[in-house]
Amino acid sequence: MADSYLFDNATAEAARQVRLLARILDDHSRDVLRGIGPKPGWQCLDLGAGAGSVATFLAGQVAPGGRVVALDSDPRHLAGHDQITVRQGDVTTADLGTEEYDLIHARLLFMHLPQREELLVRAVAALKPGGHLVVSDWDCTRPEDMLLTATPEVADAFLAFQRTIIGLGAARGMDPAWARRLPAAMRTAGLRVSAVVHNRYWTGGEPGMQLHACNSRQLEPALLSGMTPTQLRALRDGMEDPAVGGYTYPMHTCVGVRAG
Repeated sequence: MADSYLFDNATAEAARQVRLLARILDDHSRDVLRGIGPKPGWQCLDLGAGAGSVATFLAGQVAPGGRVVALDSDPRHLAGHDQITVRQGDVTTADLGTEEYDLIHARLLFMHLPQREELLVRAVAALKPGGHLVVSDWDCTRPEDMLLTATPEVADAFLAFQRTIIGLGAARGMDPAWARRLPAAMRTAGLRVSAVVHNRYWTGGEPGMQLHACNSRQLEPALLSGMTPTQLRALRDGMEDPAVGGYTYPMHTCVGVRAG
């Protein structure tokens, strides 16, 4: 995974990035997980755990007696918790076990991995009968639909940024359209599937806009292959301007249940 993932957890902006992602996405993830209803004593696995906000939420749901394993290739942003076992490892090669977990969660992980289909098979095998697999990924196929209010300069910079960053990800094996295929892939893997698409509107200065500026700072040298320095400045200024508004990428969340 380390060779394919576009971002680097060791960069100065990485801690801010994972915090912004939690602020943008945690309400949605928690709503989905509450709908499943994790029980005290459940064994859970959070793949690509990031800042650990979802793992921490699950730990509270499965107490007492439950356990959450948070697996990440670079767990430096994960805070300690009595009911969370932090495990450092590459999700594409780590042993997930067989019929070990009541619930497995992964957010913004599968879309980045060329080995996504193989990981899906391994994750299903790691579920107990009746266990739940929750996968959330962004659909990045229509960046031109995201920004709704902006000056022509900011709109031009924003679209150049989206097209460049998506292209950089695709060159490393990221699939911008994976989220659209996710329900079918989970059904093929043998799960009973339900799915929802989540999105919301943000204005400049709010997390959903600030994430783009944060990502642009992390990837600035590579982004200059498709953007000018003037466009980068316009993007960052626009993402702090309350007059600018738009959506994030649509998030497709699928819940798959293994036959009992």
